[in-house]
Amino acid sequence: MLYDIGFFIFSVIYLPVLIFKGKLHREFPERFGRYAPAKERALLSGGDRIWIQAVSVGEVAVCKSLIPPLKEKFPKYDLVISTITKAGNDLAKKLFSKDAAVIYFPLDFGFTVRRAMKYIRPKIYIMIETEIWPGLLKELSLNSVPSVMINGRISDRSIGKYKLAKPFLKNTLSKISAFCMQDTIDAERAISLGAPPDRVEVTGNMKFDLSVPAESRAADAVRRTLCLNGDDPLFVAGSTHEGEEETVVEAFKELIIELPKLKLLIAPRHIDRVGEIEKIIKRSGFEPVRVSGLNERRATSDERRILILDTIGHLNEVYSAAALVFIGGSLVKHGGQNPLEPAVLGKAIIFGPHMFNFRHITKVLLSRGAAIQVAGREELVRNLKMLINDPLKMSSLGENAKMAIAQNRGATKKNMEAIKKLMADS
Repeated sequence: MLYDIGFFIFSVIYLPVLIFKGKLHREFPERFGRYAPAKERALLSGGDRIWIQAVSVGEVAVCKSLIPPLKEKFPKYDLVISTITKAGNDLAKKLFSKDAAVIYFPLDFGFTVRRAMKYIRPKIYIMIETEIWPGLLKELSLNSVPSVMINGRISDRSIGKYKLAKPFLKNTLSKISAFCMQDTIDAERAISLGAPPDRVEVTGNMKFDLSVPAESRAADAVRRTLCLNGDDPLFVAGSTHEGEEETVVEAFKELIIELPKLKLLIAPRHIDRVGEIEKIIKRSGFEPVRVSGLNERRATSDERRILILDTIGHLNEVYSAAALVFIGGSLVKHGGQNPLEPAVLGKAIIFGPHMFNFRHITKVLLSRGAAIQVAGREELVRNLKMLINDPLKMSSLGENAKMAIAQNRGATKKNMEAIKKLMADS
């Protein structure tokens, strides 16, 4: 009861933020367990389900490794994927609409959670990474529905906040049936916050199990779509955040003095920032061009042009056409974005000093000579120049990245063992 009151107060305070950011989309009622008639009928028509909570784009990407073995091992159960962000929801629909019902995660009030559970009827609840929702976990426990955290992590940024809530959090964590954590640090942190030690194990990071999608277009086809000439090297700044684009564009301005054929593509983490990025590019004297408006029959060598990826779900394809990749969210204190998508493609990767959200992955890549970490703009420019002028070094980084991934695969299989055990016990 106290939690519901506290969460209600927070929701009321946060409501203006949702309105200001335009996040009250037409499917927002799903967060109250209210679905469009067609979706409601579909949810009511099935049997018991496996419920997967994937908060946003990164967690939805993990489902690419998880859903095939779930379908193979549990063919009689339907799948439900819930997300919180619209970008995550859009990607889930694009990738899994044939395999699962895609909904928005209910707000964590008792009445909304119970209403959503009436439609979903979960046999098991799978939360990807750190998705701790006390209201839902309480209802799952009351209904004897097991829950498992997979690919679990507790970041450097969040551990302090969790410690402040430890007395309350311990009771909530006791309701989670199993914790499959990415590495020993994450496991130790979960236990320190109150997770029962006998339920915690280290299973690795499922993001290492990602593979190149079979349906991905060949790199040369992607390059034609991007209107690149055959010998134009492409520098991709992927999943960038506010405060990074200026640095990337200024670095590019310096690079093309020596490397006039180099092309830049910026893929913002949030595509609602495209207009803002266009202004940044124009202020720097370049011409911004949205990828959605390109005509692949009109290739150009215009060195003043900078491409902007303004569509969801195509970043991996763009990576396939890149010579060099910068990982966004790492020059500002966001904590970085996932570097494994370009790594699996064997690309030369550079990121900034702030990769704390991908602590283990960063450590693996750097220790195997599979990426370069820079402190800021000057080091970024210097290393980009070095790589462009040293194809062997660029190739070596990419090969080392693929090798690092191969050596760290297997987390999905271990997590599936935990899921199978819980399903059998229930």
